[in-house]
Amino acid sequence: MSSVLPRNGYGYKRLTLENWLMVDPAWSGVVMSGSRPDPSEAWVHDLIQTELAPAVPLSIRNLFEIARGTLVYSLMFYPLLALGTEQMFRVFDAAVSAKCKAMAAPSRLKHFADKIKWLGERAVISPEQQIRWNAIRHLRNLASHPTDQSILPPGEALNVLDISVELITSLFLAPNEKTL
Repeated sequence: MSSVLPRNGYGYKRLTLENWLMVDPAWSGVVMSGSRPDPSEAWVHDLIQTELAPAVPLSIRNLFEIARGTLVYSLMFYPLLALGTEQMFRVFDAAVSAKCKAMAAPSRLKHFADKIKWLGERAVISPEQQIRWNAIRHLRNLASHPTDQSILPPGEALNVLDISVELITSLFLAPNEKTL
């Protein structure tokens, strides 16, 4: 069983019965954190430390868990890193929808952009955060209408994960908790 990437034009391993439980060779050369001696364990350890606050509705935490789990299993199949990140963009969308529903937003608010604007008008999302939420909306749109499979570096996926915890949690914290 070779750990060398096949010259198949894909740029990542093609899964076989022999290699599906092996770390994808696309991870070779990626510097992991020093949280654990084994780089694979470090990746998993660091990802599972990132959690949404209990104030976030269970349905959103469930979606987050699936997206985060996909990032964990990207160790075995590197393209899952992009899919997990793309799923995280949908978690952002679902979180905004859940917050709008909890606040009895008008039913005419159908689009992600309209919901972000509505929450901004009610100071649930600050003007600075609106810029970030709109960037996420744009990335979600790109991910939802691909022309080819995206391949992301791990740092980008980790950044999206960290931002998701920050922004989604802030949607559901009481105003006096947002400064914590």
